[in-house]
Amino acid sequence: MKAVFQQTYGGSDVLVHGDLPPPSIGRHQVLVEVYASSINPRDWLIRSGKYQLQFLVPAFPLVLGSDISGVVAAVGPGVTRFKPGDPVFGMKNPAQGLGAHAELVAVNEKSLVRKPDNMDFDAAGGLPLCALTAWQALVDIAGIQRGKRVLVIGASGGVGTFAVQISKALGAVVTGVCSAANQALVKSLGADLTIDYKTEDFRKNGAVYDIVFDTIGRESLARCSGILVPGGVYVSTVPAPGNFVAAFTSTLRHAVSKSGKRCAVVMVRPERTGLEAIAALVQKGQLKTVVDSVFPLHEAQKAHDLSRSKRARGKVILHIKG
Repeated sequence: MKAVFQQTYGGSDVLVHGDLPPPSIGRHQVLVEVYASSINPRDWLIRSGKYQLQFLVPAFPLVLGSDISGVVAAVGPGVTRFKPGDPVFGMKNPAQGLGAHAELVAVNEKSLVRKPDNMDFDAAGGLPLCALTAWQALVDIAGIQRGKRVLVIGASGGVGTFAVQISKALGAVVTGVCSAANQALVKSLGADLTIDYKTEDFRKNGAVYDIVFDTIGRESLARCSGILVPGGVYVSTVPAPGNFVAAFTSTLRHAVSKSGKRCAVVMVRPERTGLEAIAALVQKGQLKTVVDSVFPLHEAQKAHDLSRSKRARGKVILHIKG
């Protein structure tokens, strides 16, 4: 099979487009013919050897890629939910082997759901990791409810664009922090208000929130405490030591007093319930993938460079087939 892989850590020039043996599948695994995937920040962090959880990364030759969109090619004998020909999407974490930047990938059936009929494969290829990150942060961790006030920092990025849409679909009042150039996009996704971070400090305008979702990872509970209501929660996507310490200590305080403000770190995991909820929102027209650019698999280096520049609006897609 064709794949993009690396034999050493480094810049985007270590990525090679070539041939590798196709993966075998276990009893509860599905072999997916990959039509599209995407580039996520952890791809270029892993590629360079700078991922915080690098010890979980598979050995060389290393095929990156978490997001999977494609068609079932074969199933293991224990698989009950899929058959060859089914259109699916899902994701894999480093501990599960990654491998989506290839023509074929093996994935546990619990990490896949059926692709929504109203979404093409490229758009579905940018959906799983970022949408699940937003879902797990807002729903599983923060317990978002109708009428809650949500601040999304980095609202025009991969996770941020999904966070704005999910928050709005669930009835929240949403404020998105982004550049002036991206305010129209963020408002079109459902944000009630937008803040240009270059001209306004969102910590000093007098607004308060039930949830602050930091998709960039540049803030902290200490810096955002003043804009959180009693019992509010700050959620970060970055597994930095300071965030884990704040999460531990603030959880203890919250257990003593529900008015205590909490910190949490979202560590995305592939799971069927969240994927099905995301697919349902797509099917209802309440969630879409904002696609910045689409690259063929053999131009993965360019796709990495664009993602690494942090100038992409939404997702950078790798088109593999179709």
